[in-house]
Amino acid sequence: MNYQERKITPDQAIPDALSGAASSHAAALESQELAIAIKRAARDIGFDLVGIADIHPSPHSDYIADFFALGRHGTMDYLARMAPAKMDIRTHLPWAAGAVCVAMSYYQSPDETSPRIPAAGESDTTGEFSPGTVADDARPGGHGNSAISPPDAKLAGYTAGRDYHRIFTGLLQKLERAVRALINTDITARAYVDTGPCLERELAVRAGLGWIGKNTMMIHPRHGSWFLLGELFLSVPLPADPPVPDRCGTCTRCITACPTHALTPYRMDAGKCISYLTLENRADIPAEFHAPMREAGYMIGCDICQSVCPFNRRPMAAGHPDFQPRAFSGTVSPQTVLHWTEHDWDQATRGRAFRRAKFNMWQRNAAILLGVSPRNQGVAMGVAGDRAPQR
Repeated sequence: MNYQERKITPDQAIPDALSGAASSHAAALESQELAIAIKRAARDIGFDLVGIADIHPSPHSDYIADFFALGRHGTMDYLARMAPAKMDIRTHLPWAAGAVCVAMSYYQSPDETSPRIPAAGESDTTGEFSPGTVADDARPGGHGNSAISPPDAKLAGYTAGRDYHRIFTGLLQKLERAVRALINTDITARAYVDTGPCLERELAVRAGLGWIGKNTMMIHPRHGSWFLLGELFLSVPLPADPPVPDRCGTCTRCITACPTHALTPYRMDAGKCISYLTLENRADIPAEFHAPMREAGYMIGCDICQSVCPFNRRPMAAGHPDFQPRAFSGTVSPQTVLHWTEHDWDQATRGRAFRRAKFNMWQRNAAILLGVSPRNQGVAMGVAGDRAPQR
């Protein structure tokens, strides 16, 4: 029975828990019931995983400080500016008493098909996209000994559907309304989807959604790591869920598989990560990474460290319709991208997560995959007026 069904009034409903005062045994029970009701509401809204995390300073503050001091964040200076809040979210949200952490799978089964962008010459204009079959290994979990047929390059699995920021934002707004209805009193709330100064994966671990693997991804013991994360911070104290133990054991497949050697156990050098290089880095990509990029075969993002993870053998399939593949998913011809106009880029990336990579970055990546010099192709490396979002 949830709070709406009981139709209790504010002066009857968990006064001690909501005020943050010393709670009685009865109030603790009410708080637990509220947590259960919130998690039920989150699942009804469509989230695949949900848990509650407490709010306290990160126990990994020394690692975070070293990460930035050693320059492992690459050119993502906005991350360094958020370091204090990442170490303790209360420096940014002093009212926060707990966080509802949610996750949604974006995994698509490799036996499904989706549109791809045509190779040069397959259509009259590079802005027209025709349906076709995506190679199996263009999907999450497809990296291995098999390789896609040239000249196609892969796109990270999370880019197949609608921009996940938009999906999560709407669903978290629904969850906030549901929480307010359950509590029936004034609260403060703030939702983040890969945009706020918080450690999303660490919070997800605190909420019992999984553990941080050696590839630095959050791994669920049954469903692996093909998840996107979001948080709803609340001024209401709620009981945290128990953590999940680390089960990576002696496995180092993710570390061995990384073409650029960006990984050491539980640590990543973002400046070497193909996902960072293709999607975040606005400048020239150092020549030392060109051959590994061609080996990996990704135009945007990279799924290799997840694809080889044993816990991704039986992933949860994406359930939300907006995660289903849309036009221009799975693979893309570098030759086609190299001949794009800015209008082609705009049409292909509108409403998609890979719009984060600007027109010149797509062409830079395409040139590298084709083994030609970006500068010789007239690809400008500067991005005037571009500003990275908060993460």
